Order: sequence, then C-alpha cells, then structure tokens
Amino acid sequence: MEQTRPREPPLTVWIVTLNRQVHREECALCTRYIDPDSQEKANRLTDRSEAFRYVMARLLPALVMRNRHCDLPPSQWHYSVTRSGKDYIDSPDANKVLGYSTGWAESLVAMAYAHGRKSQVVNIGIDVMQLALPRGVPARKFIEAFTHKLTKTEESLLDRRLNDDVILRRLCILLTIKTAYIKALGQPPGFDFSRIDCNIPEETIKVDGRSLGGWEFRLFKANLGVVRKGLLIEETYQCSTAVYRGWDETRFIWEEDEKEMANWVHFITTDTVLGSLTSPPRTDSKSVTP
Repeated sequence: MEQTRPREPPLTVWIVTLNRQVHREECALCTRYIDPDSQEKANRLTDRSEAFRYVMARLLPALVMRNRHCDLPPSQWHYSVTRSGKDYIDSPDANKVLGYSTGWAESLVAMAYAHGRKSQVVNIGIDVMQLALPRGVPARKFIEAFTHKLTKTEESLLDRRLNDDVILRRLCILLTIKTAYIKALGQPPGFDFSRIDCNIPEETIKVDGRSLGGWEFRLFKANLGVVRKGLLIEETYQCSTAVYRGWDETRFIWEEDEKEMANWVHFITTDTVLGSLTSPPRTDSKSVTP
C-alpha cells in the first residue's frame, strides 16, 4: 500500500520594519531577552544600528516560542545546532521543534520559521537585499563587485543592455536565493557561491554540477515605509526563502499577489515587538504577531 507523505509544516515569515530611530533604553530592553552569548556579541558591535538589527534577529525566535507555545515554559526550550551548524530550537515535544532563519538589511529584519518534527523544519533559510544602489555607486560597478559569486549562466541574465533596475533586481534574486540556501544548510559565510548555478528562466538549480532536488524557494518583494529625518521614505527589498521539503523536484514560488502573500508573510514594526515584551504572552494559536 502506498504511504501518504506527511503534511509539510507551513512556512511563516515575519517582516519587521525598523520604521523609526530606536532609543538606547529600547535597545537595552530587547537585549535582555536574548541569550548571553548574543548579548555579548551585540555589545561588541560598534555600529549601533547594526547592533539593533542583530539583537532583533536574535529576539524573534524567542518571541515565536513565547507566543505560540505558551504551554511550554522557556526553561524547556533549548537553542541547538546541527552538526553542519544550522540553528534551531528544540523542545520536549518532538512535534514542536522550531526551525528558523533570520536575515536583515537596512530597515528590515526578517525571520522565516516553521514548527514540526526536526527533519521537516530544520533546513530553512531566508535572505533579504534592498533594491537600491549604494549612494554614489554606479549600477555597473555594483554588479561587478559580485561577479565572483556568479556562474556564466547567471552572468548571462545580467545583460548590460537591460535597464539598471532590471539588472539590480535579477542580481538580488540570484544572491538572495543562494544565501537562503546556504543558510538553510548551516554552511559558513565563506561558502563558494559560484558552486551554485541558478537558471532562473528554467527554474532549476545545480550545485557542483548536479541538479538540486527536494527544495522549495519562495521569492517576493517587501515594500516598507520608514521615517528618516521626519520624512516618510519608501524602501523595497528582495526576499527569498529556501526550505527542504524532500520532494523529487525543486520548486520556485513567485509571490506577487498581496492577498496570497498575506497568508504566510506578516508585516510588523519595531513598536509591535517592543510592546510584546511588556505584555503577557498570547495563548491564541492563530496569533501571527508578537
């Protein structure tokens, strides 16, 4: 008799908009809720904006456990690492392991996560890049800085005759897919990106020349409104997630419908996170925000 494949745990993404300047006291409040090793690393970072992004990324997994599984006291959660270096949160209930990944850039901190058995949720990755060029850097120079991470197939997608905005979006798609995949495996930052060959038009990926199977890649854009010096500024980010599903093939999901995306991507702000730290944990399992 043919066995039914277990249902894949649904993927959820939180997008935190760092929509305003954070006060030192607020950063200190968030820091108190992360583990001691992360606290020490955050204190060593000299760039306070980068330090807060790091603290927020370390805080989000704890907020998920706090709000989704209030029946499990924090003392029963254990931050664990696989042999390959992939972070996850273990729990006494084998069906409540939290697989997660975080990423950040400028005004955005993101987390992708799923609950389930370890084998179903541990290999999750997310990466984000702002769809904007650094000030004063021409598009061509910016792209050239990343060519060592691209294959010949990928370079052919960045035809110099295309509009700069199109080339930038394609580059960010390629880099975020690769980074999300590397994060999902728990590989170190020094992993050779050129070993991964993404053929976006054909929606295939090869690693070391072999076709990659069993993975799900989701791609979407996040549009944010942030206040800078009293002015509301719009920023756009390319986001990509990678999840190992165990299928025979690899699938790409291009999420462009806002209503569909709202089923699994949830936008919150710095104030939402800060408010959650001073309020009781939620017991409603349908809650999707801290």
